[in-house]
Amino acid sequence: MLLESLFIAAAVLSVLRNLILTWANLNRLPRSLPWMGRRDEYFSRIRACGRELFNGIETIIAGYNEYSKRGKCFVLPDPGLRPQVMVPPEYTKWVTDQPDNILAGHKPLRDIVAMPYLIPNMDIKHDAYIMDVIRKEVTRNLSMIQPDIIQDMRGRIDGLFGTDTESLRDIPLYTIVEDILFKSSNRAGAVFVGEYLPLVLKPIFGYTLAVPIYLVQAIIFRQLVPVVKQRMIDVRRKKTDPNFDWDQPKDMLMWVVIAAMNRGDAKADRAENIAQCMLFMILGGIQSSNMTATNVLLDLLGSPPSSNYYLRLREEIDSVLTSDREWESLASLAKLHRTDSAIRESLRRSPIITRTGMREVLKKDGIQFPNGEVVPQGAWLAIPAVAIHYDERFYPSPETYDPFRFAPATAKNTETVDPATSMLQAAESDTARLQEPKQGLTTSLSSASPTFLGFGYGRHSCPGRWFVSLQLKLLIAYIISHYDIEPLATRPLHRIIGSHFVPPSITIKVRRRKVSL
Repeated sequence: MLLESLFIAAAVLSVLRNLILTWANLNRLPRSLPWMGRRDEYFSRIRACGRELFNGIETIIAGYNEYSKRGKCFVLPDPGLRPQVMVPPEYTKWVTDQPDNILAGHKPLRDIVAMPYLIPNMDIKHDAYIMDVIRKEVTRNLSMIQPDIIQDMRGRIDGLFGTDTESLRDIPLYTIVEDILFKSSNRAGAVFVGEYLPLVLKPIFGYTLAVPIYLVQAIIFRQLVPVVKQRMIDVRRKKTDPNFDWDQPKDMLMWVVIAAMNRGDAKADRAENIAQCMLFMILGGIQSSNMTATNVLLDLLGSPPSSNYYLRLREEIDSVLTSDREWESLASLAKLHRTDSAIRESLRRSPIITRTGMREVLKKDGIQFPNGEVVPQGAWLAIPAVAIHYDERFYPSPETYDPFRFAPATAKNTETVDPATSMLQAAESDTARLQEPKQGLTTSLSSASPTFLGFGYGRHSCPGRWFVSLQLKLLIAYIISHYDIEPLATRPLHRIIGSHFVPPSITIKVRRRKVSL
């Protein structure tokens, strides 16, 4: 009885605390900042946030056109009752250059993916070392892992798409792409709890939805944790015994284990913590690749038949990737300029999230923008990525799908630079100031800029974007070169879930290409 009373009391206190925080979030922003979607009505801010459940990208586009294009900030209501200040594009670099003790990215990320409820033991700030591992070690070893990636991908695609050269086969596009890359069934729970639920309801639904995640994590940990522990034992033994005969694995897990052990931190140097970091990284990254790959194929298949984009990409792929050796070569993959551009164009038209660069103001007296606008402590800032991607000042005819928009007119200046070296140079510079690979500077898929935010921008931009670029190009190139796909009458529309562009679930008709490659 006593335990039940204590539990109820704790629950009531939690709800009251979150109610107070929700009220503070709705009212902390200065009245000088215009609210989009707010009307002259009772509980106007709460009701404006509620309407965002159904508005898609209309509100953010309208606010961008009315305020951002004039260099002003505006407030975007949020279904989770956590309104955000949208930053105009001219301040993107200024915001991303601010130190973490003034504008912090880890706090909004924790709330957006509902980490306190779904992954309570994960400390995104403490475990940020894993980002450096991805940024440097994975990028440095892309050429080494590419043969394994294409070998695995070839088997998966052939098995799921089939090898029948005569009959068309119906396949669910998004599900199949998900199976090829990695199936992440619990991502939807993170979006629902993190973005749709008000703070007051997150503990109730968050811990409930966390149950299947805990069960899946327990199953994975049963296999993964012993492997991590053995790796840690082998590393320590190698340090103390130079004669220990051990061929150190060259994979992502090994790099993370070494980085964690080198931190000299008791929390990081635990097998369970390392396993959880790996799981979080994989589940988050692969789902983004799933959505992007699906959008690329939908854009190509839904384009006018007269454009022949699919066949024109096939011509490029066939001319470059002429043997298994070429498929396994990073340098050869770098020559697929049109393929690279087509993926980047789909990421421009359908960024993974409608707004990026989320930051929380930590400075006690708030932060003042160069134009004099002041945002108080505790407020969230964000960059309206989808609106910037459709700004005609940056992209001529932004509503038009042009898969070759970013393809260079000539490849003369892009084939003489070693791609692995240039990508590594860019990755290593991310920790200070973002610099892009020397090849393709502003046009390559992996490059980030204040006007292309598919991978974010600045110090906290996606650390694995070079790996993602490699993976996506291999996937798209293999499908196009080996399979005929029946065109779509029209390009199916997206669904907006939270701040995410989610591709529609449709069935496509595929057939193995008859030409022997």
